[in-house]
Amino acid sequence: MKRFAATQLVIGLVVLMGCGNAVAGSGVGSLAKNKAYSVQVIAHDTCPAGSFDDTSRRTIAVKAGFVDSIPDLTELKNISKTNKIFLAPGTNFSVLDGNACDADGARMILPSDVSTTYEVYVRLVGQPGSKIDVSTCAVDTTGVVTGTQNAVLCSTNHLVKMRVTGKGEPSFQNATSELLTITNSTLCGTGTCSIFAAVYLDYFWDWNTPLGRPHAQLWFVPVVAE
Repeated sequence: MKRFAATQLVIGLVVLMGCGNAVAGSGVGSLAKNKAYSVQVIAHDTCPAGSFDDTSRRTIAVKAGFVDSIPDLTELKNISKTNKIFLAPGTNFSVLDGNACDADGARMILPSDVSTTYEVYVRLVGQPGSKIDVSTCAVDTTGVVTGTQNAVLCSTNHLVKMRVTGKGEPSFQNATSELLTITNSTLCGTGTCSIFAAVYLDYFWDWNTPLGRPHAQLWFVPVVAE
């Protein structure tokens, strides 16, 4: 799938870390200048109480130390909703339910064209050594893809990130392919699928927190066609 270049980020992204998808130093200022929306996903040892449904919410609570693996074709009713952030298309960004610690998960609205009009950058702040492992999953609501109504198909392309220390940390990682597209041969063949591309699919992030109490910041940045 053809990717896009983020608006006005050419100068800001000259400081690269590791394999070239982590941004530090001046890149942070450039991302901050251009971001359209930000949300924080914060892990807790003890889940906070509350409905977390006010319209101005910019945080989502998840449970620390939570790990699961969802085999393809598992029915949605048979998986734990803990640390699941259910996604729905809309005209803008909004957190409808910010508590993913409870039995029904969190709920978030993203623009319907988010996969082609935004990039998303992620960094971990706070506790060193904390870690996330996030998969984007689709729910075959009608069974048109799998033959099983509400069967789940998750991407094989995970967002794996650990909070490290040292010069240039914490750094942002471009997580657009991991969080806004799905890689799954049953669903997409040899390519990738954009979330919200098919109206018969629902989507969610499976937010695993294998180490520590990871505090993730997600920044959504508009992009323009090359």
